[in-house]
Amino acid sequence: MERKIKTGVVGVGNMGAHHARVYAALDGSELVGIYDADEARAGEVAARLGCRAFASLSDFLGAGIEAASVAVPTSLHGDVAGVMLAQGVDVLVEKPIAATLAEADAMIRTALHHERVLMVGHIERFNPAIQAIKASVAPDEIISINIVRVGPRPPRIKDAGVIIDMAVHDIDLVHHLTEQRIEEVYCVTASHFDPYEDTASILLRTEGGASAQLTANWITPYKAREIQVVTAERLVRANLLTQHVQEASRYGEDSRSYLVHDVYVRHCEPLKSQLEAFLEAVRHRTVPPVTGEDGRRVLDVAVRAASYKRGTTVQAA
Repeated sequence: MERKIKTGVVGVGNMGAHHARVYAALDGSELVGIYDADEARAGEVAARLGCRAFASLSDFLGAGIEAASVAVPTSLHGDVAGVMLAQGVDVLVEKPIAATLAEADAMIRTALHHERVLMVGHIERFNPAIQAIKASVAPDEIISINIVRVGPRPPRIKDAGVIIDMAVHDIDLVHHLTEQRIEEVYCVTASHFDPYEDTASILLRTEGGASAQLTANWITPYKAREIQVVTAERLVRANLLTQHVQEASRYGEDSRSYLVHDVYVRHCEPLKSQLEAFLEAVRHRTVPPVTGEDGRRVLDVAVRAASYKRGTTVQAA
């Protein structure tokens, strides 16, 4: 039986609490403890999971924790993850990797210098519906991708707009599904109830010519996560919340007929799969499935989209 890795979580809001829950249940993990600036919240989560709530980040780092998730607000990612990496802790940082490209670059350099694993929490890659789509379209060249990610504004988000908080999921999926870099970025945004943009329509083109249309907003009264991937031979669509995937594939001599069927999906919790992959990279000192460089590429496109003005060209950084 493999040795358990001593794990922890910094930031136990909604997402961080789920990280702690999964670490506590994984066979290969020993959840040592958590740290959150909100001591009452940290104490509540720690009591529920039977671990320790630390009074400070330095106390947390002094407890022998080997691998940890960082789920603090985006504006703090660079500082918190940077300190942890420099102290010898392998880090999974929630998406986006950082608030700025400079902070992302510093984080990547720190991980490299200290020979630490740095993984970015682009969790949709671990959604079994996405895995089923990728397998389904693998023989084909992707022509276009359409993704809708909408819902009410989450009250916990106070330091970013809908592009940095939500659309980054789908920018990463375009990279992941096409396995190509994004070259062209066009975007229209609006702010209705917030100083940050709460509505975004993003059009992307990859280096290989695939196009993607992403719709993200915080003004729709219901939550929806839907994707369509089109190739010359098939259309595959999925509800990422229910993990239901359907494929329409061409058949017949005229190529005008389609055979429609459900695609088998092995249902599982994406977060569990993500943290298992992280601990596997930590245990065997291998490259994680979502690297710091992957996260940096996504942030670059998100920043370009958020700063896009019609009639200008926003260059990659």
